[in-house]
Amino acid sequence: MGMSIGLNTAVLALRAHQLAVDVASNNIANAQSPGYSRQRVLLRPLVLGGSYSAPTGLLANPGAGVDASDLHRVRDTFLDFQARTALGSDAQWQASATALQRAELSVGEPSDSGLAASMTQFWSAWHDVANTPTSPAARSTLLNAGSALTGKFKAIRSDLVAQRRDLDVQVTDIARQVNDASTEIATLNVKIAQFEAGGAQASDLRDRRDVLLDNLSLLGNISYSEQADHTVTVQWGSHTLVQANTSENVGVQPDPGNPGMNRLIFTSDNAVLDTSAGKLAGLTQARDSALPTLIGKLDTLAAGLVTNLNALHSTGFGLDNSTGNNFLTGTDAATIAIDPALLAAPEKIAAANAANAPGDSSKALALANLQLQQLMAGSSQTFDEYFANTVTVLGADVAQAMNNADGASLVMQHVEMQRQSVSGVNIDEEVTNLNLAQHAYNASARVITVIDSMLDTLINRTAV
Repeated sequence: MGMSIGLNTAVLALRAHQLAVDVASNNIANAQSPGYSRQRVLLRPLVLGGSYSAPTGLLANPGAGVDASDLHRVRDTFLDFQARTALGSDAQWQASATALQRAELSVGEPSDSGLAASMTQFWSAWHDVANTPTSPAARSTLLNAGSALTGKFKAIRSDLVAQRRDLDVQVTDIARQVNDASTEIATLNVKIAQFEAGGAQASDLRDRRDVLLDNLSLLGNISYSEQADHTVTVQWGSHTLVQANTSENVGVQPDPGNPGMNRLIFTSDNAVLDTSAGKLAGLTQARDSALPTLIGKLDTLAAGLVTNLNALHSTGFGLDNSTGNNFLTGTDAATIAIDPALLAAPEKIAAANAANAPGDSSKALALANLQLQQLMAGSSQTFDEYFANTVTVLGADVAQAMNNADGASLVMQHVEMQRQSVSGVNIDEEVTNLNLAQHAYNASARVITVIDSMLDTLINRTAV
């Protein structure tokens, strides 16, 4: 009876330490697998009708070997929550900073070929006309400078509009990413619930589900909770995204309050997705606020130039004695242009204050001096000052977004390091565990060999 117990104990130990070897090997093999949580075998003594006696804590009766049935993955749910919050914040500010940096590159200031330089050359060309009002070359230079200026307005605005469209494409693609993740989470919920119904733990399936929760936290404002049946319920804002084996579908529709742009909705009730966190927040803030504000300022500057230049120019006289001519057409940065009539007949440029006064340049000088007048921002800024302030505000917004992105990235990296210190695989530690398990396995095998020898002696060499 004693040898049979000993043999059973050794067999249990053999199996337990073989499992420990397998687990350590699996950890090492998946050390670089994204989202993998290291696994542990909890070895516990099996008690054969015995109990622990106080105060010594020793077994009153002999044990029955080792139990290795408790296999679990190492994971800290609180660190998971912190990491997902940090991931969402980092994604938000990275998206915002990237969009603003692109806008800053489109504006291209300070630069020798930017809008500010074009305005300077434009005003300088008016001074040249004032100095030589009858010179065809001076008038041609003015028209070229004006065309360059209006072209620069259009180019910057076109780039910014294109960036808004690109951001809109990224917003709509989030719908696909959310649907893919939520559908897979619902599928995993079913598999995990079925697998763990008997008390086992679906470690690999849980790892994959956690990766998907990480991905969703990058995209938007999610919260989640695990239910008693081991499924996870996911909320996007106040709306249920995943529950048990079902997931809500996210669709795309034109935004009635934002012409040309789209918004994300839950197709079941057309509720608009919360955009307060994650990459979706960064993209929509840049698309719907930062870039429209910048485009609006550019349009305001262009409209100010058109209105004030035309008001003064239309009261002057050209070399052909024509009057009432506008210098610019259009109403904003997208439509501003030199009046085609002037391009066809430069002599119509109004440099004089009166007819039949070809040497008079007082109107051209007055037009040149518009550069110095405070005609923008409620008559508190010149054209140059208004644009310089626009560039300064943009630069400050870019710097703030980058600082926020850097700060969020540092927090995310710190929390992720903490999470990896708990869930990540330490190769040195796993090799140590592997060696220990192998030695224990060999020892258990040796015990079986000894018992086998004892049984052989007992059976074949004694008269028992």
